[in-house]
Amino acid sequence: MEKPEYLSFGAKHWYERGQRLKQDGRHREAIKALSQAIAKNPAYAEAYFARGACYYALGRYDQAGDDIDAAAILGCRDAQFWSKHSVPPLTISAGDPNE
Repeated sequence: MEKPEYLSFGAKHWYERGQRLKQDGRHREAIKALSQAIAKNPAYAEAYFARGACYYALGRYDQAGDDIDAAAILGCRDAQFWSKHSVPPLTISAGDPNE
């Protein structure tokens, strides 16, 4: 039995697709693509960071914080910077940074 074409795509394909969707402001679709990248490669730090940015754009701050933290732990320099230097800090598990 032949597997569907989308299952043969690698993590990089899904990451790049997610990035394009994110840049187009299609955050919900980007989250789905970036989640595929993470499923294919659970150590894909940049995919966690990009997905966290999408969650943040949608106001889903707890999920954004979790992904940014995961990206930082996995070595994503952008995530490490934002975790330490963002105002408000991206340890946003406490809720909406605008409150």
